[in-house]
Amino acid sequence: MNSMERVLAALQGRKRDRRAVTLTLSLYGAKLTGCPLKEYYTSPQAYLKGQQAVIEHCRPDILFTPFVLTAEAEAFGSEIVYLAKSPPNLRKPVIRHGREMASLPDPDMETHPRLRYLRESTRLLAEASQGTRPVAGLLLSPVDLPALIMGIDGWLETLLFDPENTRRTLEKTTRFFVRWANTLVAEGADLLVIPSMFSHPKILTPNILETTVMPALTEAFQEVNAPLVFHHGGNPLSTCMGLYDDLPNVAAFALDDRDSFADVREQIGREKLLMGNINGPNLWRLTPEEIRTACRALLDDRADDDRFVIATAGADVAYDTPLENITTLVEAVESFG
Repeated sequence: MNSMERVLAALQGRKRDRRAVTLTLSLYGAKLTGCPLKEYYTSPQAYLKGQQAVIEHCRPDILFTPFVLTAEAEAFGSEIVYLAKSPPNLRKPVIRHGREMASLPDPDMETHPRLRYLRESTRLLAEASQGTRPVAGLLLSPVDLPALIMGIDGWLETLLFDPENTRRTLEKTTRFFVRWANTLVAEGADLLVIPSMFSHPKILTPNILETTVMPALTEAFQEVNAPLVFHHGGNPLSTCMGLYDDLPNVAAFALDDRDSFADVREQIGREKLLMGNINGPNLWRLTPEEIRTACRALLDDRADDDRFVIATAGADVAYDTPLENITTLVEAVESFG
């Protein structure tokens, strides 16, 4: 089996030669090639070279497009800062409140340099993979993008106290999300990963989730022409899976490292793929033996779960993670999976 066949088998609950395994190694490609991050996150050719090095040295079953979600906010006018060993971060949101959202033009997906970078990187990855390894596109949900356009405080204030400008904001971000998601699919993404923080009960009230957030996600997700992976966004999902199970086009859930697979399965059954839950950002803290033990325990726990992919949870695997830690994880799955 190649990687594409292995991942499809997991999605469909079929038998496979071994478990599929992936790590979020978008950032790590820059380390493997020694590419400065500003070049890496602006040059599609540099990004492709980094991911080719990831394939050579790390052998993941799924590749990721650039994990640089701030690029979407840049397309609306927000300012970012480039860092030495991390993806770009938000420096200054373009607006401060939802009432200003109507003044922002919709980004031009054909000409904006940040969106062109993401499109071209996706296309190059898909062409290089030639259908043998899935390419996962990364983008923000329509309820999360506003936090990078107006800042977290501005978006929370709008959500909590200004329903009319919340509605207008979500109309604009939903329109953008649907067009952008399907653009990435057209460029070659096989599936789309949607990290979401502003859909969790720890962040918002049940009333806002029920009346505003979940309807917006439903409206947006049903228009996407590819399977979606709903990503935990930094909050455990196992206490609230009932919120998300019926979202359209969601074929998989990427769980937090604190989540219990058994609890999730009890809530949603066995029809959706589950991914996780090795802590990716903290992988550098573990010894190779600790990684092998953790992988073996996770594989044993999921032994009768055909819809399961072992994956790192959280954001990118950290830049300074020893390569041995990554290869140890992959080799453990190849041996025990």
